Amino acid sequence: MEQPLVSIITVTFNAKDFLEETFRSVWSQTYPNIEYIVVDGASTDGTRELIEANQDKIARWVSEPDKGLYDAMNKGIRMATGELIGIVNASDYFGKDTVEAVVQVYLAHPETGILHGNVNMLNEDGSFFKLKKPQSDDLTKGMCFYHPTCFVARKVYDKLGGFDLSFRYSADYDFLLRCQVAGIPFIYIDKVLSNFRRGGVSTTSKQAAMQEARDILVKNGFSTDYADKMLRLWERKNRKDLFLQSGYNWLKKILPTSWLNQLASVVRG
Repeated sequence: MEQPLVSIITVTFNAKDFLEETFRSVWSQTYPNIEYIVVDGASTDGTRELIEANQDKIARWVSEPDKGLYDAMNKGIRMATGELIGIVNASDYFGKDTVEAVVQVYLAHPETGILHGNVNMLNEDGSFFKLKKPQSDDLTKGMCFYHPTCFVARKVYDKLGGFDLSFRYSADYDFLLRCQVAGIPFIYIDKVLSNFRRGGVSTTSKQAAMQEARDILVKNGFSTDYADKMLRLWERKNRKDLFLQSGYNWLKKILPTSWLNQLASVVRG
């Protein structure tokens, strides 16, 4: 089988406690032709020392101040030389055959610009919360894909650029929407590609992220009336999600973890 080079980027800042799990998930991939890139935002928790101790398994790395998550991602993309580029941030991890599964589909559809799939949502302690599958393929209705599962062809970044740093919380949505508007082909893979620990920037700043998403629609040519309509819908859904989350937190106190995981596994959305 042809084995195109795949660049995997990990962005991290003071997340040493989770970083080894992320590292192992990359180093244990069944696909062999991977270059691993680590971008650290000048952590002070021993992250740099952990990177240095494992630098024989890392193609390129940097530890220096940055302008935030998306600036760090852009640094990693500029450092990457692979034909496909995936991002797995500290605290998240891939399945062992994630890269192999993505490459197999990519080789069958080389015209594809972005491949994406399903994600296991985890609680902050790493326990399973729920499986999430895309419910739509229309990004004009919101962030319906899961960025931690996305593998992007190098040619797409060359054509459209990286993440817009004017968006602090939702630059990944802006990037994917730009790709859709530009006619970049997407392919969905019905497989769990990534495990994502909740509690990131966009999760803890949901209202700001939704407002940015509204502004992103306008930036990409949609009317303010449409953008305002979508913002109201997202806010309504967020209120529902917060209600369900409070119920989950209450059940977590009284139900055994095994029961709660079984209950969560049948909840989609």
